[in-house]
Amino acid sequence: MSSTERGQREQNKSAAFHCGEHRGKVAANTKKSVGFKMVFPPGGHINTGKKWGWMRGSIVYQVHRLWQNVNEIGTSKHEAKAVARANGARTWHDIGKSMGVKSHGTADAYRSVWREILRHAKAERGLKDSELLSGEDVRKYLVEKIEDGVAHATISKYFAASEKLELALNREAQKKGAERKYDFSADLKMVRQEAKDLARFEGSRAYVAPELLVSAVHGEQYNLAASMQREGGARVSEVNHLTKDHLRGLQPDSQTGAAKGWAYIKGKGGKKRDIGFSGETYARLEKAVEIGRFEFDKNAYRQELKAAAERTGQKYEGSHGLRWSWAQERHQELQQHGLSYEQALSQISQEMGHERSDITEHYLR
Repeated sequence: MSSTERGQREQNKSAAFHCGEHRGKVAANTKKSVGFKMVFPPGGHINTGKKWGWMRGSIVYQVHRLWQNVNEIGTSKHEAKAVARANGARTWHDIGKSMGVKSHGTADAYRSVWREILRHAKAERGLKDSELLSGEDVRKYLVEKIEDGVAHATISKYFAASEKLELALNREAQKKGAERKYDFSADLKMVRQEAKDLARFEGSRAYVAPELLVSAVHGEQYNLAASMQREGGARVSEVNHLTKDHLRGLQPDSQTGAAKGWAYIKGKGGKKRDIGFSGETYARLEKAVEIGRFEFDKNAYRQELKAAAERTGQKYEGSHGLRWSWAQERHQELQQHGLSYEQALSQISQEMGHERSDITEHYLR
């Protein structure tokens, strides 16, 4: 058998597996997910009367399959617009949402975002089937992108890709006779409000007076979260939902020798690292997790941070602005302790959980 034939054979076997044709005998089992019931009878095929379970396999495979539903490369854009209007679309935005993808460049960009969204949902809550993707999953992904300080043009691309993913899911569900209707509009509207703070801004997002800002944050849980972001350079998602298991005790900073309290976190993309705080902030965290989990509402936290910025006469730069401030100050601190510019950049890149130093350098403007 030639290598080509072997490759084709493996591809056919993989496709058959993903379609549920060779899953073997599975004991009857029932589980609940997102408000509906999924029943797995012998043979592994789902039988609920709603045809759930039609999207399985790797993320790459699922994205490829969903892509087929919006692949309109080579078709007439004018005809697609006419069909959209005939189906009730009134605004240009509605028309765009109802149309598939017409160019190869857009296709590549959108598929990349889709894969990121699904990987994020998998890391956040163990999601394996794209059919179970929710607007909340998409919103959390987009919020994290905003917190990372992406450019306005980039976040706009993410919004467009998310809307096209909604269309692809609805077309797939319709093909399979599933009753689910995907609608991400409410969640996207919430994130668009926050994205306005980007205001097509490409400069530094560091706060002018971060210490003053944190001191003006009301509420112990919000003030503690702000303090940890300010002192540890953490993302807001990384200081939420902490427990005793995350505490690492008091140890000197390996670079400066300063005494710090350390917490173990699992950051973006599942990357694990320790972040350090002042002894006072660490003591507050210890107290907060004595009775269980330290957690807070991130939207309410951002609103309080915005109010604190107004109270202190500063421009609101989002919770991520505290991460910017930390990066700039940490870079200077490390150089004062003998590291070169590049050495300090590499060190804080690791401490921020970045894969590349050029991403970190963006924070040093």
